[in-house]
Amino acid sequence: MSSRRSKSFAFSRLLIWGLLTSLPAACTNDRAARCGKVSFKTDNVVTVRMEAAATSLNPILPGPGYNRYVSAQIFQSLALVEPKTLELVPLLVEKIPSPYVVKEGPRAGMLAYDFKIYDEATWDNGSPVTAHDVLFSLKIIHHPLLPLGEWLGYFEHLKALEIDARNPKKFTAYFDQFYILGLESLCQFPIYPAYQYDPEGVLAAVSLADLQDRTRAQQLATGVVLSGGKIPERGSKGGSKASSAANGESKNPFAAWAEAFQSPRFANDKTAISGSGPYRLENFDVDQGIVLVKKSNWWGDRVVARNPYLAAYPEKIVYRFIKEEAAVENLIRSGEVDIVPALSPSKFLELKQDSCLPLRYDMALVSANAYARVLCNTTRPALADKRVRQALAHAMDYDYMLNTIWEGMAERCVSPVHPAKPFYARSLKPYTYNIGKARRLLAEAGWTDTDGDGIADKMLNGQRVKLALSLLTAGASPTSSATAKSIQTTARAAGFAINIVEEDIRVIAQKTRQGDYDLALTSVVLFPGLWDPYQSFHSKSIGSGNRSAFANAELDRLIEALRKEADEQKRNQLYLRIQQLLHDELPEIFLYAPQQRFAVSRRFNYVLSANRPGYYEAYFQLK
Repeated sequence: MSSRRSKSFAFSRLLIWGLLTSLPAACTNDRAARCGKVSFKTDNVVTVRMEAAATSLNPILPGPGYNRYVSAQIFQSLALVEPKTLELVPLLVEKIPSPYVVKEGPRAGMLAYDFKIYDEATWDNGSPVTAHDVLFSLKIIHHPLLPLGEWLGYFEHLKALEIDARNPKKFTAYFDQFYILGLESLCQFPIYPAYQYDPEGVLAAVSLADLQDRTRAQQLATGVVLSGGKIPERGSKGGSKASSAANGESKNPFAAWAEAFQSPRFANDKTAISGSGPYRLENFDVDQGIVLVKKSNWWGDRVVARNPYLAAYPEKIVYRFIKEEAAVENLIRSGEVDIVPALSPSKFLELKQDSCLPLRYDMALVSANAYARVLCNTTRPALADKRVRQALAHAMDYDYMLNTIWEGMAERCVSPVHPAKPFYARSLKPYTYNIGKARRLLAEAGWTDTDGDGIADKMLNGQRVKLALSLLTAGASPTSSATAKSIQTTARAAGFAINIVEEDIRVIAQKTRQGDYDLALTSVVLFPGLWDPYQSFHSKSIGSGNRSAFANAELDRLIEALRKEADEQKRNQLYLRIQQLLHDELPEIFLYAPQQRFAVSRRFNYVLSANRPGYYEAYFQLK
């Protein structure tokens, strides 16, 4: 968004996606008479229902999306995705920079971006937020002993971050070539206070270049050598000393720092967790929920007149972890919850048709940058052949999923690109529910029912095995559970024996990351802008984001070309070819793109968005 558009943006007039048509006055009066007087709570506290627990407030570490949703109120990034336009707008920095090519010097030919952090931006101890904190946070991403492989692909072409010697609020980022998500990646990772998360300066003793060199980084991890030729001395305070080996032996401070950074202290301890955002942690209970409190004298309040995206209206934000929809409905009817996302389609329609509930809540449908899939572990012998994956795709009743399970609140998709994107492959023909075709594909792959029990079998490694697969799904989600049962039923007719395994989404995330599964029914949250398939589908991402363990040389080549293509027309052609290949190979079976379903208290002026989680709780303002 241009600065002119940003300045002209009137925050209080943000349109709510999916806002319901207002009821006629007469109808409203009749309803009020029938339902009685509606009273609202008057406290400036926003209560958010979450269908699963946030487990850690260390947002750079892998974990369920709920961790990042809550942490976003504590930790800031350089920029924010604007709720309506989904474009980058400034948050910690004064403006979104434009790139330029360096003309001379050792970095000649590189792309550069100049940033300036707000002068007013400070940490909880009153010290300024500086480029040194940004550099420190980049080093975290590159630490070889942290499980951050899914981040690294986004920073492959970032080669240096140069801090202005005269003003540490200013810095320049240098890229060795154009990358489609270079600016977006740099602007949207969490910035940590170095004084709090590295009080001994362990990472300050290591250069970013050392960490980007994997050989050098491994030497650091094993304690062979650090920048300057020696391992830095440890001080008398901080995480490194606290994480010494239990047997009392001295530990490489570089390794000790990584251990301390991943400790529970930085996951749920309110005395340790600290960021530049408007809220601080007051209470963390993995079973009951999380409470955040607005900081007094927060720096953003002094800048919000210039940048409305720094607004933070609620005095307190409460996140309540509630799985069962019956309990959620009780809270809605009693007015004890303000933001209720992820309602099942049937419950959403039931509540929407309630004659009295609209006096207290708006029922809103909102687009979502997300899609649902069946993830296939291609290392499993039965799923290594794409014809088996194609057969499974033909053994699913998509009309039932869309029209019965989702009540029309989802649309079919044929790729990992959201159907609303201009580079979505609309010409691809979706897989259809066709049991006969599924059986023929299985037969071509050597899977037939030789003993008449209805399940296909095949000789593998000298043994006859059944086509029996487990399907992981989130048991707490009514739509996921119903979809899994539908797949189990229809696939049986084609010769698949599918065993449904219901797990918590945290367990599913861990098992799919480790490759400990056959099939998994999961949702994918997409980046609002351009799509980079590297993390999910490139062979170098196997073991991190590529959870299907799918490797294809042609796909790798296309992805690599896409990432550096600045020409939109050529880039879109690459997008189409990538989607065609994925559609044919099916490392994951693409199901549908759902709409988000909300109940939102009418006591607030609020902002909903296609950007997940779909709500911006800090922008909820009492009427």
